[in-house]
Amino acid sequence: MRVGIVSTNEVQKALFTELLSPLVGPLKEYDLTSIRNGTLHTTDAHILIIDMSDPAIVGCSDVMEMMGREEPICLMHEKDLFAMSQAERISWRNRTVEEIRKSLPDLTSELDSKKDEADNKNVPDAWIIGSSAGGPQALREFFTALPVLPITIFVAQHISENAFGQMLDRLVDVAKGWEVQVAADGAKVKPNTVFLIPRDKTVDIRGGIIELKQHITPDLSFNPSIDAVIRSIFACHPGKIGVIIFSGMGFDGSAGIRAVKGRAKMIMAQDQASCGAKGMPDSARLTGAVQISAEPAALAAELKNMYPQ
Repeated sequence: MRVGIVSTNEVQKALFTELLSPLVGPLKEYDLTSIRNGTLHTTDAHILIIDMSDPAIVGCSDVMEMMGREEPICLMHEKDLFAMSQAERISWRNRTVEEIRKSLPDLTSELDSKKDEADNKNVPDAWIIGSSAGGPQALREFFTALPVLPITIFVAQHISENAFGQMLDRLVDVAKGWEVQVAADGAKVKPNTVFLIPRDKTVDIRGGIIELKQHITPDLSFNPSIDAVIRSIFACHPGKIGVIIFSGMGFDGSAGIRAVKGRAKMIMAQDQASCGAKGMPDSARLTGAVQISAEPAALAAELKNMYPQ
């Protein structure tokens, strides 16, 4: 498949190439020089993407004449990719790929596999930490002992709305060297990052980008739902996932780890002796899915050993 882009904007062309070349191969680039010397008119591209956000291209009669021809097929692009968020760029890429698929059905057999490969390339492992009563202390001990690793960590801590900001500040304080932020729509899943999940939410990951989903728990004290977060991330994350259950009352997290038993990279739980509330870790162990039990600092050491630097 041969795809060309027509633009004089170097940033725009670079973003076209970054987004599309992993799927369709190297892109042919055409600017005003290509138009003047006739290269555009003799192109062998199957599809041309015309940058309609570029005034120089819009004002060029030769380009407008090309758009009236049956071949190559011309797709018009009207927005500045640089001004978009990464999530918006991925969405644009997916729409463009769909247009290419419709226009060239005989040439698109490899698009889906290449799209999956592009989305999954260098995707970090995702670790879900579930905690409740006694969790803040366990998180402090864990992150104090944990160096920065090439993984993404999602923290689902049962917490009230009023205490959420304080919890975020605590994580920022103890997770030294990590990028700590609230899980939000459009945030990129990347290594060395800790996401704190808001109440009433769970997480989907599409093309390496977070999409928050509404999830109201029947028991308002089990919020956000650790079970829902484990299931959701496992269902959509292309990389490996791991789970750690820290101190807490009740049984949240147990159904989630039972669902990923044998398919997760590792499932760990805090030991009884170091727990402020042992209900959640004990319930997790009863599933038979927990492979390691230890105090938080020792669990941090186990995680570190999985990703030697």
